[in-house]
Amino acid sequence: MRNGILILFTLLFSLWAVAQRDLTYRKKNSKAFGGARDFSNYRPYGIQFSIGPNYTFTKLKTETVSPDSMYQGQRFRYNQDPAGRVGLYAEVGMAHYPMSSPKFLLFGNRLLSYVDWGLGVRIHGGKEETLVQYTDASGTNVISEETGKGEFYNINGSARLAAHFNYYFPNNIHFIDNGLGVNANYRIGGGNQNYDGIHFPETHRFNNNLDVLLHYDLAFGWKMRRGCYIMVGPQIPILGLYEWKAGSPKIDWFSSKYYPVTLKVKFIWLFKQKPNGCNTGSDEDKKREKEYQQNR
Repeated sequence: MRNGILILFTLLFSLWAVAQRDLTYRKKNSKAFGGARDFSNYRPYGIQFSIGPNYTFTKLKTETVSPDSMYQGQRFRYNQDPAGRVGLYAEVGMAHYPMSSPKFLLFGNRLLSYVDWGLGVRIHGGKEETLVQYTDASGTNVISEETGKGEFYNINGSARLAAHFNYYFPNNIHFIDNGLGVNANYRIGGGNQNYDGIHFPETHRFNNNLDVLLHYDLAFGWKMRRGCYIMVGPQIPILGLYEWKAGSPKIDWFSSKYYPVTLKVKFIWLFKQKPNGCNTGSDEDKKREKEYQQNR
């Protein structure tokens, strides 16, 4: 796993180095309405592909669930210790850039930079260990111990829709991508509910098959060339819409709570515009059209 992460970051660094060459022609006022948005020879929409690992975060320390209990005359206490597991996120969809003049600007950039959507898969995993300690009548000395363990991976089909605001840096190559969206996950595989060893079934709770979450995207992006963008950053669930758990985006499994966070790499490739074969007009008409496209 470490080698895979190292290779991924090496690749991303190489792409960043290549991206320092901005091959886009732009006028001095091309910053207006949100960075260099040159759609010459490109349509304002294209394919987006996202992929990356995710991880389910849990509480930071083991807590004693029952410090002093009795069962059939035997005094005991037990701990339940959850931990996250690395999963996978991958999707393919489309990105759509608005062409009309923006009605609202934020820090000199258009408020709505683009909208994207995707269909894909999310794999979330976790595990939990239970430790039961039997004590003497005073509750201070441990006589014996028993352990139990449960692990799971849930495979979810996923659908996502999000709106994004991009803040461009002065070089018009690098930008910060902020996105707010909704994703729905439906469990299509996995879902292990078996536990090896001692456990307490009455404390177990399992998610429904369907989850609907409000999430926030934060990414560092750069334009590799005209019509080609790459963004790297986390996707964080901030509100659980369904099933409702007082707004928490948690995953309930066994006796624990898990909070999935995704580190994704997103690529956007805009479609090239095909010539229509008609008379393209005079050289002056072409020049005006090019200037118009570059300043949109």
